[in-house]
Order: sequence, then structure tokens, then C-alpha cells
Amino acid sequence: MDQKYQFQDGEVYCHHTLTEHPNPDDFPIHAHETAELYYFIAGSGRFLVEGTEYHLTPGDLLVMRPAEVHRLFISREEPYERIAIHFPVTLFDGIDPNHLLMRALYDRPFGNGNLYKTDEDPILQSAFREFTPVKGLERFQIFSILLQVLTELAVIREREEGPTNRSEDLGSVLVAYVNAHLFEDISLESLSHEFGVSISQLNRIFRKASGTSVWKYISIKRLLAAHARIIRGDSASEAAYACGFGDYSSFFRIYKKHFGRAPSSDKKR
Repeated sequence: MDQKYQFQDGEVYCHHTLTEHPNPDDFPIHAHETAELYYFIAGSGRFLVEGTEYHLTPGDLLVMRPAEVHRLFISREEPYERIAIHFPVTLFDGIDPNHLLMRALYDRPFGNGNLYKTDEDPILQSAFREFTPVKGLERFQIFSILLQVLTELAVIREREEGPTNRSEDLGSVLVAYVNAHLFEDISLESLSHEFGVSISQLNRIFRKASGTSVWKYISIKRLLAAHARIIRGDSASEAAYACGFGDYSSFFRIYKKHFGRAPSSDKKR
């Protein structure tokens, strides 16, 4: 893997990476605590975001909000190159108290309207294609890209309702239902009864739509929600029970495995 460029300033992280021989196993399903702009430069693959599949072509821009579960399926046959910028949604609160710049993140359902074709928009295209890091000025350059891109995406959302890439098949409906009832007592049996399909069929449909099992999907979402509560000041046990974890010891074990630290260590981060 060739790290062409990497920069981090607090929660803002940017990298430009080329992987000559990509291994699909190196890109598991995941979600971030921050938002992400993902610019696809080269390779052959598809992105699955919350049940919606996007086939990638060079110049595609994907936008993911925090806790939006996604997975890349990349071909081994071609070099894979991309630029990604991760940033907190509060980054521009000082100049954007009404969060208008975050419209592309939140003015849509999960997994809907993530993809933009930069070759159809000169502003989006130039933001990434003309990015050449200058030592000492990287922070300003990256913040400038974020401001430029998020402003243009907000204009697009204002001009039109945005891309509608999701078909309302059973898989998409299942993913949406789980999100709506994320912290409730969900079981495979209750989902099977709700949608009138067998448990084995339900598992197949959900995995095809989301890229993972029902329980792994729910676990990732609940962990991120619990982490956010702990950061805001909830105790670890309060966050665990509020986010659907009925057993604290199980929550502690899963949390530590996922984040690499105990829940209490995030209290004062």
C-alpha cells in the first residue's frame, strides 16, 4: 500500500492512498464516528451503504454521515486509488450554526443519495483533482476542500431533492426498519414474524442488503450510539442500557474489542 499523502488534525483526517494489489478482505463492513467524503480515483468495485449498492467509476464521490454503515467490495485485478476525508459534523459550527453545510449528510434517509458524479460538476471535480498538498498549508487546504465541497453539495440539495438510488425492495425495508427500532428488543424471531419470512431467508435478505448479518449491523450501530452518549457525559452503564444492551458485561467486552479501550476511558476524552 502506497500512502501518497496523509494528514491529521484532531478529528480531521485525510489520506490519499494507492493499493497496487487490493485484498477485498482488508475492507470489512464498518461505520465511523465522523462524517466521510470518499473520492474514488481508480480501481474496479462497488460500495454498499445501508442496503444501497453503488457501482464505482473514477471520479465518483461518496458522502457518508456518522454511523452510516458501509462496505467496499474491490476487485483484486486493478490498482485501487482513493482520497478520503473524515471530519466531525460540528467542524463548521462557528460559521454555520444551522448546519446548512451538512444537508448532504442529513437531508436524506440512511443509504440514500450518497453518490455524486464529479465529472458532472466542475466545482466538485476541481476540489479533488487539483488538490496538491503544500507543506505547512495542508490544514488550510483540507478545510478549504471541505468547505467548498459541502457548500456545493448543499446547493445541489437545495436545487433538487438529490439522487434517489434506492429501490424499495424487502432488503431496503428491513434495513430501514432495524434503524427505526435500533434500541428496542429486536430479535430474529420478531423480525421474521413482522415481515412474514423465515429466519434463514431473513438473514440472507439482510446480508445481501447490508453486507453483514443482522446482529453485527445492530451491534455496530448501538456501539457508536453508546460511545456518543459516553462522550456527552452518560455513565457507561447508562449508555449501554439506553442503546439496547441488556447485559453490561457483554457490552463492556464488545465495546473494548471494537474501540480498543474500556468504555470508562472515553468519559473524559
